[in-house]
Amino acid sequence: FEDPNTRNITMMVENTATGAIEDHEFDMVVLSTGVIPRHDSEVIRQLLSLSRTEDGFFMESHPKLKPVDAPTGGVYFAGCVESPKDVKDSVTQASAAAARTEILLNAGQISVEAITSELVPDMCTGCGICVRVCPFNAITGGDAKAKLPVEIIEAACKGCGTCAAECNFDAILMKHFEDAQIMAQIDAILDQDPLEKIVTFACNWCSYAGADLAGLSRMQYPTSQRIIRTMCSGRVDAAFILHAFEQGAPIVLVSGCHFVDCHYIDANRWTQKRVEKLWDDLEKLGIRPERLQLEWISAAEGQKWARTMKE
Repeated sequence: FEDPNTRNITMMVENTATGAIEDHEFDMVVLSTGVIPRHDSEVIRQLLSLSRTEDGFFMESHPKLKPVDAPTGGVYFAGCVESPKDVKDSVTQASAAAARTEILLNAGQISVEAITSELVPDMCTGCGICVRVCPFNAITGGDAKAKLPVEIIEAACKGCGTCAAECNFDAILMKHFEDAQIMAQIDAILDQDPLEKIVTFACNWCSYAGADLAGLSRMQYPTSQRIIRTMCSGRVDAAFILHAFEQGAPIVLVSGCHFVDCHYIDANRWTQKRVEKLWDDLEKLGIRPERLQLEWISAAEGQKWARTMKE
């Protein structure tokens, strides 16, 4: 607001370091021109399987560890495509992107993720559900009418496991995180005193790391929880949760990354849809829906992990 006597402008701002609201008086305030993403950026996003911030800019793989890398391998950012920035920051980021590109080109070969999905052609009906949920466009084809199975591009697969969890025909196997392996873990956890244990599914990149931080920080919380690690919360099949309840688990907790932090772009959104559907189904089965919990916990939120376990 403007002071009628001095004609100076007083601005109320938030100090992002302290969180306090402060008043500052200025002779003049110059606002820079607002920057918004290109109107056709959605085309690029779909083509390269990129994730976006709430403002519509493309989001990097990790703000500290991979600030110029996109979640999709071989794609790098520079300039205002990621967020508004000045010329100096744009040039610095462009240099970093060029260096990252040079490493990839000089490698001579591409390392493929060992944890990838594998198709069982005889089981596939070509329904296309996996094609729709894959955040990396690693699954193509499929025709239910012609009974043609889908095709998995192994080099593009990042191993989130969402396709395997959504497949209704058990036509997709997740290497190193197969259904039988996870079911065996559930059975082992609930083999003795099941009513005293909480089955917890934790995402490798965020909630599992958050649990690790809670332990390293010596935070106190009940020892009743038993963790089953998956690469992404999107891997948690509804069958896993129902099996845990069948074996006597009093509570099942599904945990993963916050939506804007998902290592696999937006795979955790399918987790939420799956859990919300299960809440309705559990009530029909005579199981109280509140026995199934869903929490988003980042790698830095050890305190939230401990608090969630106490609650």
